[in-house]
Amino acid sequence: MTNQQQLHLDTQAPAHRYRYCRRCGRPLKAQDSRLRGYGEHCDPTQHPKPAPARNIDQDHIPGT
Repeated sequence: MTNQQQLHLDTQAPAHRYRYCRRCGRPLKAQDSRLRGYGEHCDPTQHPKPAPARNIDQDHIPGT
């Protein structure tokens, strides 16, 4: 086995790289965006969704 073959076997494959944003579908250009799978403006860790509205049954206020 040659040295090049041995080096190739020892290296691990890089992490999966996305070509398009998983949220909006735009092409990803930055290396860190490709590794995350989200563009700068779509990354859920940077821009979390607002909490859902909660409708809770409450007692009426007396005198209203």
